[in-house]
Amino acid sequence: MRKKLCWLLTNVMLLSAIMLGGCGAKTEKLTAEGILEQVNTNMEKVSSVSGDMAMDMDMKISQSGLGMNLTAGLDCTLEMTMEPEVLHMSGKLDISLLGLSMDIETYSVAEGDKTITYTKANNAWTQTEEAAGDSEIGGMGDLFDSLSSETGLTLQEGTEKLGDKEVYVLTAETSGSEIDSLMGEMDSLTEGVGDVDFSAIKANVTLRVYKDEMLPASVTVEVPEGVKVSESDGTSLEINSMSIVMNYTEFDTIESIQIPEEALNSQADVPAETTGETDTGLKAVVNEDDLAGLQGLYAKAPEYEHMGIGYYFDGLEEDTIRDGYVPYEEAFVQRDTGSLTGVNHGISIRLTMMRANSASEALNGLLQDYTARLETKGLSVLDSDEPSTYDDDTAGLLPAIYIDAEGKQIFTVLYADIRDDGSVYMCAEMEFDESGFDDTTEALLAEIDDAYGMDLSRVFFEE
Repeated sequence: MRKKLCWLLTNVMLLSAIMLGGCGAKTEKLTAEGILEQVNTNMEKVSSVSGDMAMDMDMKISQSGLGMNLTAGLDCTLEMTMEPEVLHMSGKLDISLLGLSMDIETYSVAEGDKTITYTKANNAWTQTEEAAGDSEIGGMGDLFDSLSSETGLTLQEGTEKLGDKEVYVLTAETSGSEIDSLMGEMDSLTEGVGDVDFSAIKANVTLRVYKDEMLPASVTVEVPEGVKVSESDGTSLEINSMSIVMNYTEFDTIESIQIPEEALNSQADVPAETTGETDTGLKAVVNEDDLAGLQGLYAKAPEYEHMGIGYYFDGLEEDTIRDGYVPYEEAFVQRDTGSLTGVNHGISIRLTMMRANSASEALNGLLQDYTARLETKGLSVLDSDEPSTYDDDTAGLLPAIYIDAEGKQIFTVLYADIRDDGSVYMCAEMEFDESGFDDTTEALLAEIDDAYGMDLSRVFFEE
């Protein structure tokens, strides 16, 4: 969900600097409304803003009775000019699902009646274009006008210290209807989950204002309790908690923001409806014909020393991207978009997806496919066993042996494990070339055992 999170965060982090859209006469009495009016007036004179932001989100996605927890965090710096209206954000995004961690960078620029956003993730640039009315760079509405007129702002007694400066502290609670209008870009984050309804959300907003300059110092938005924000076609999205902190550090120090040529020359990303476990955040970077995009997502698995994590299109549902663990290769090359293969330390693992009603059916289908691909190389399976299944035939394995072109015996384990609602199986072809085993193979086998719930280490390295 990289591009989509970027859009969400871009909107939220600007919720005060650009959204302080109302203006009014200054009041002599020091009140929350009076401070806000002065900030509004002063912000109209600002030519640029610099700052940083931290976001943390904990959510649960459920479908057909199956649930998946996901946490996401973003730490970034940002800068924005008002004329022309250009935003630049750069930072690191962490997503618990798959242990994903990546550097991201975005530029958003207003051009007439449209907004163009350039996003860089895994060294690849993409661009999107939306109508300004649908996606303004600062387009979250008049947040503090609505807080002031409907919910009300409260001025904390006394000031606080922020660094070496004094700040006023203003607080308020936003209603669900206000968040629904302010966070219009959240729908891109949850694309494919269903229409997002924020009416149940309550968020606490804290605005800190530099006392001397009467300019925003920081904005904090917190959703403290879990709320269900979307439900459609049996799929629901529930936000357990969300917090966003935006700090303003400098004003009027940036003359201009230049968008890199490689971003300007990138291809437009046409949004596609996505389904499945992992596609939501990855379609922003790759498409079905993009081997380079998939390869750019490959990385060393953070929880292992010798395993890598990669991605592939499952070929079953349109635009669905799957992930999987394979032996880690520093010189990894993605072979095709419909499977994932990793080879190292004498072990090869190839992952695909298959429709089946049981693990036995999936394994028999995998054996037929495996045999057919061997035959294209002039090879054949020398011997194979019957499938061994467990957990009510929802997972299993099938041993096989063939002789390779060099006359070496290759022991193979075909593996199948249930996914999604039970009609889809992840299939793995694990080949073991003992002549290629080295000092790392035993440790790699232990990690494969952990990732796939097997006991291969004992087969090859009995004491």
